[in-house]
Amino acid sequence: MRFVIVDDDRYFREEVESLIRSAPGWQDVEIERHSFNELVTVDVDDNDVFFLDIADGKDENAGIRLARRIRSIRERAHIVFVTSYNDKLRETLTGLIRPSEFLIKPLCGFEKEKLYEFLRYLSNSKNKNINLKSGAKYFDVAIDDILYLRRDDRKTSVYTKNAFFQVRQSISAIVSMLDENFLVVDKGTAVNINRAQSYDSERRLIYMENNTAIYCSRDKARLYRDILGSLSKR
Repeated sequence: MRFVIVDDDRYFREEVESLIRSAPGWQDVEIERHSFNELVTVDVDDNDVFFLDIADGKDENAGIRLARRIRSIRERAHIVFVTSYNDKLRETLTGLIRPSEFLIKPLCGFEKEKLYEFLRYLSNSKNKNINLKSGAKYFDVAIDDILYLRRDDRKTSVYTKNAFFQVRQSISAIVSMLDENFLVVDKGTAVNINRAQSYDSERRLIYMENNTAIYCSRDKARLYRDILGSLSKR
């Protein structure tokens, strides 16, 4: 795993690196620090974690453009915005870029704890399972194996490539245990975008690995326009 910190303030880049290395288990992680001008090109792996400021001096969208480049190269790379912008901007960027976290400068108090919580999430994310309940039994399911979720009457149906089962938890409770690769595309339906094969924009249908077609509401299609657009090109 590699951390890449991109900010126009050299001292802040150093501060973010110091905070990361102060967290348990991250002392020896590979960390790169760059200004936007230095980072002319970027190589991206699935396990990379990018900490990006949104603005670069007078350029208020430098970080957003870089994030879109990163996301176009690797859908699974983590993007964390670290910015002075108001947290309300996160809702706009969620559909556009799917950031893993959104931190507000300065990184102290609650924001510092959010950073440490995110690092704990990364530590536990490899081969991460969630615990579900079906009938009287509890069982673990690998997050990456889930194709999509659908609320049926009072139960939530969980679909993997080779299995289907119903659980007692609400879909909102399950989604809260999942990662940023799961998109709520309609009332009572969430999909693992990494398990999607293509998208029919005219009918707003997402085709999954098992060839199931999932309907995406008009509002969600607008929110996830760029993500679904990349599926349309496959």
